[in-house]
Amino acid sequence: MAAAKTARKATEAFDTVTTASTQAWRENVDRGVAAMSEASAFGKENLDAFIASATATQKGLETISARTVAFSKQALENHVAATKNLMTSKSVQEFMEKQTEYAKSSFEAYVAELTSLSELMQGVTKEAAAPINERMSAMGHLIQAGVAR
Repeated sequence: MAAAKTARKATEAFDTVTTASTQAWRENVDRGVAAMSEASAFGKENLDAFIASATATQKGLETISARTVAFSKQALENHVAATKNLMTSKSVQEFMEKQTEYAKSSFEAYVAELTSLSELMQGVTKEAAAPINERMSAMGHLIQAGVAR
């Protein structure tokens, strides 16, 4: 009877260890699956942010390109008109005054366009960087949450 009692206790101990091991293994697998799911979702959000940033950059560059072409076209038209106007000058003095006025107005238009393009580029940069900055912030929060555990 002592041998049967010892065998029963050994069997119970083995069952307890086996049950605990199985339960711990299942919990680890569940945590691993959850972590993989979170990592996958985080990666998808990163990809979405990259696509949003690339889209904003593309649209911004298209806008900048269109503005540059329009400005160049207008500048060329202004140059042709100024040349025609210069050819109607009746004196050297009038020619110089017209040329000076054209140079001044061309320079002012150029500076205004550069200022406008600079502001546009800043806006495009901010818009393109926003999704990436959000993901960097999310990564920082994730790291802080991991450290806090």
